[in-house]
Amino acid sequence: MTRPDPHPPEVLDLLRRRGPETRIAVVGASNNPVKYGNIIVKNLAAKGYTVLPVNPHEKEIAGLTAFPSLAAAPGPLHLVNVVTPPAVTKRILEEAARLGLAAVWLQDGSWDDAALEVAAKGPYRTVYAACNMGASNFG
Repeated sequence: MTRPDPHPPEVLDLLRRRGPETRIAVVGASNNPVKYGNIIVKNLAAKGYTVLPVNPHEKEIAGLTAFPSLAAAPGPLHLVNVVTPPAVTKRILEEAARLGLAAVWLQDGSWDDAALEVAAKGPYRTVYAACNMGASNFG
């Protein structure tokens, strides 16, 4: 199996450009305060990014409008942060490819070998084996 580079520099550069012009969709966003889908939404919003929670079952997450899918989230989307089980992640990666998105960040627990195989075929750059909550450490 061919795996993508786990830390492509151009994706890490996106996170170094803090501010509302960097738009990040968080797929698997949650209203449960102990889930990473909630913690990550709050963390990224606190860092100044424009965060677009994606969850087909919620209308609002952490005070932000939630969207049922990546396609429903208003663009541009600079980064897709994925916090879903690997079987769901594969579908998210396929949707990101169809939408022509540039970058995907797979949080720990969201990927397995099969998901990484899908990611390796995508037109986007993929980060995995790293948590973006510590992304400020990359710059």
